[in-house]
Amino acid sequence: MGPAVDMNALSRGTRRFVGAPVRLQTYRNLLYLLLAFPAGFVYVFVVSFGVSLGLGLAVVLVGVAVLAVTAVVCLALAGLERRLTIVLLGRDIAARTALSGTTTRDRVVSLFTDLRTWTPLAYLVVKFGVGLLAVLLLTAALSTGLSMLFMPLYYGDPAVYVGLPTDRPVEFHPAFYVVWNNLLVGVNAVVSVGYWRVRTLPQALVVAGGGLAVSLATLNALNALAHATGWLTERLLGGAYDPVGAILGSGEE
Repeated sequence: MGPAVDMNALSRGTRRFVGAPVRLQTYRNLLYLLLAFPAGFVYVFVVSFGVSLGLGLAVVLVGVAVLAVTAVVCLALAGLERRLTIVLLGRDIAARTALSGTTTRDRVVSLFTDLRTWTPLAYLVVKFGVGLLAVLLLTAALSTGLSMLFMPLYYGDPAVYVGLPTDRPVEFHPAFYVVWNNLLVGVNAVVSVGYWRVRTLPQALVVAGGGLAVSLATLNALNALAHATGWLTERLLGGAYDPVGAILGSGEE
């Protein structure tokens, strides 16, 4: 006998998959991912400009100062990302608002020798990739699924073409060959596919069913992406120094 199927887990998974559009957290996740693209673009610019300029001037003290300023700015941006993740994703991510050491020199050394000072730089770069992936899912998959889902509402509009238009038929040439008694024997066929257009309500309903499936799959994929990004935020930003929190007097030591 094969492994037993946990029907309760299967039922919960199905309800969670189908219920994605009616959960408020889904739309928080969408907002979080939508903000990731423009924010990630700014983050990549700040990190690449500051690091490249600092390394280019590293032969003089100015380069070291540029790298230090870049690190502090990135920590402030990471603090903004930490707050955004807490508010929209409900993650519990602690930050430090105090540095170890009794003198200013000791605090500066502890700041720039702590690995958690530099992991936010990697996070800010990764956030651009998250935003780019989210935009692709939203513009390509979700928009396609929704347009298919609502097809019964507009398929009959004479001003709207609903279907797969082609300027000429698409041809496929499937072939199958075998060697038999030193002879090459095979079958070669030509399949021609012309344009297809939705003209009836049953056809529109079939397409709408496919659109519902695509939309549900895309929403669940976006939820999974937001969940993974929240997990990554905890790992890379948890415990990092937050200069904005230090100024405002909030956070944890």
